[in-house]
Amino acid sequence: MIWRRSAAALLFLALAHPPAHAEPSAFAFLAIPAGARASGVGGAFVSMGEGVEAAFWNPAGLAAVQRVQITGSHDESIQHLRNDEFSVAGRWLGGGLAGSVRALYSEPIEARDELGNVTGTFGGDDLDFAVAYGRDLVAGLRAGVSAHLVRERLAELATGTYAFGAGATWEPAALPALRLGLALDHLGPDAHYTFADGPGQPLALPSAVQAGASYRFGLAAGISLDAALDTRMSRGRPTVAAIGAELTHPTGAALRLGLRIHDDASTFSIGAGYALAPLRLDYAFVPYRLDLGDTHRFSFTARF
Repeated sequence: MIWRRSAAALLFLALAHPPAHAEPSAFAFLAIPAGARASGVGGAFVSMGEGVEAAFWNPAGLAAVQRVQITGSHDESIQHLRNDEFSVAGRWLGGGLAGSVRALYSEPIEARDELGNVTGTFGGDDLDFAVAYGRDLVAGLRAGVSAHLVRERLAELATGTYAFGAGATWEPAALPALRLGLALDHLGPDAHYTFADGPGQPLALPSAVQAGASYRFGLAAGISLDAALDTRMSRGRPTVAAIGAELTHPTGAALRLGLRIHDDASTFSIGAGYALAPLRLDYAFVPYRLDLGDTHRFSFTARF
């Protein structure tokens, strides 16, 4: 069957592809899975994401936007590092248009001299401002594009660049429970800090391609199970496979599980959510490897 062949191909690519040997990229915050729902399924979201949430994953999913939708998420990790995302989307010219912002920032950090004396504090932040648009092309086929302004600041130094993305999803008419997705992320020129003696080393964006497939199984009593398999190839990082499952009940309750293979940051996640007609609340627990601590991610999505 089509869905079995697609899943087998994606799993083969993810497991057989050797680790990347390029220099690590900068702006690593762009690789953090956005949103508690997507985090709960391990980031296997390139085909599952629809509506305003798709602004962070695959702009083709914005084709499903109706009226106005908003989403936001928050989590904290080691050293009080905070990660926030917010997006608003609406219907425009036959498709969905979204504006979004992502921010990774820290509380003030003590600055010390060579003797260890406190001399003050400093901070840093990473920001991504984006617009994205997605629409239906033909029956079952959607496409979208995005444009980004990316900025990074550390103490008094700052740099930035721009980037573009694109994506598509396809639902075969012969198998409507299957959806295939493909997204290209963060394609753009290098940035660099400017010091007193001139520009520093180039800082590359974490350009990536993510492909995936999801399939919806109808179970008893109106319960449904969405199973997804993605593979993500990023500049300067090993190829990662993500396997996710979301079990939803007609009452609006949802349970989620995600596994990540070849990821040097995390290996699994669990999550839960509850949806009313205009609002959905989501939670995900994501333990980090290398003693970096665990994260509790919270998000909301509202439709008007």
